[in-house]
Amino acid sequence: MLKFASFFRKRPDIGHAEFHDYWVDTHAELVMRMPGLVRYVQNHPLPGTLTAASRFHGCAEVWLESADALVREPGSPFWEEVAFQEAMFIDPDSQVVLPVDEKLVKQAKWPREGMKILRTLRTMAGKVPPVFAMPTVARYTRNILRGDTPAFCGGYDSSWFANPGVANAAAPAMRDTASLEVMIVKEFVIKA
Repeated sequence: MLKFASFFRKRPDIGHAEFHDYWVDTHAELVMRMPGLVRYVQNHPLPGTLTAASRFHGCAEVWLESADALVREPGSPFWEEVAFQEAMFIDPDSQVVLPVDEKLVKQAKWPREGMKILRTLRTMAGKVPPVFAMPTVARYTRNILRGDTPAFCGGYDSSWFANPGVANAAAPAMRDTASLEVMIVKEFVIKA
């Protein structure tokens, strides 16, 4: 099974509510028809957590049976519809797709009503930062860039918190020299 993460910004001419509504209500139905789709998760930043300097406004994570599912054959009606829909809500110049290998570091009770923090990192080398060993972190994964894919980062990590207040308090500690972008998100599991 392969995992891909797509980071992107909303189109500048639409509001955040319209962006999120279109992504959840319209685009998710299309992605669910992707051949070989195993799992699909949308990560929506919480209101008030983005700044003008935020590089991304969302992250979609897909798990596929094979990389063949992402081959965009010219003239394919499915991929033409994907391109059309993405143009409705995503700034095309902002989209970055990362092939990653997910490594589960910590697994506790999955906090479905909690918060998740995503951090894009310069490099995935080194030890897991001690903040993630805290008992308030319910789950922690490292997503390491696969192969020699040129990218703006070495990968990203994900931390799940059962308590939203603790996640908000922990976010500043996660903005360290290794991190490029920190997003506090609500995770929407579209396909488990």
